[in-house]
Amino acid sequence: MKTKHVAKRSYRMTARAEAVDATRERILQATFELWLTHAYEDVTLERVGKAAGVSKQTVIRQFGSKEALVAAVAEWHQPREKDERSAAVGDVAGAIHRLIARYELIGDANLRLLEVEHRVPPIRRILDAAREGHREWIERVFSPFLPSRKGRVRELRVMAFYAATDVTLWKLLRRDFGLGRKETEAVIRELIEGLLSRAPGSARTGGRRGDERT
Repeated sequence: MKTKHVAKRSYRMTARAEAVDATRERILQATFELWLTHAYEDVTLERVGKAAGVSKQTVIRQFGSKEALVAAVAEWHQPREKDERSAAVGDVAGAIHRLIARYELIGDANLRLLEVEHRVPPIRRILDAAREGHREWIERVFSPFLPSRKGRVRELRVMAFYAATDVTLWKLLRRDFGLGRKETEAVIRELIEGLLSRAPGSARTGGRRGDERT
């Protein structure tokens, strides 16, 4: 009888833990979806709870504060974002296509976060991590076109790729100039191809001399 009681208790504890995890997942998903369409200030804990089908108090019990929720959403979303923009090393066309697809979904939300990063420390930390992640993406995908030797030349080339693929350029083309998605992708590809033409080993750089340029 004791064994049966222990098994029943263990089952209840497992079910409860699974329910808590499911609630947490719903809250994270709801917060992320609200970010896609609302300003940071408008994504209140009460609104998050309503979107997730729980009370504001449940959100507080799960995360403690809006700042903690922000950090949790960023951590939750990071591997998903990495997977969505993943591309093979050297696959320039595929990388740009996937990147623009991500900007079409989250670009406006990223821009809204940029507006508040200097007065909301958790947002600043999130965006700093996002910048580092974007740089890592560049250094992996475009590695065949970067100088092999570390130094100022390589750093400036990485920064050039960064500028050509940053969300603020997407915003300039899509939102400020009103280009379509395909046109925006074409412009960014042209910028990247200009960088590739100057990559180490290309005809225009005279072989490996690109590594020594200053």
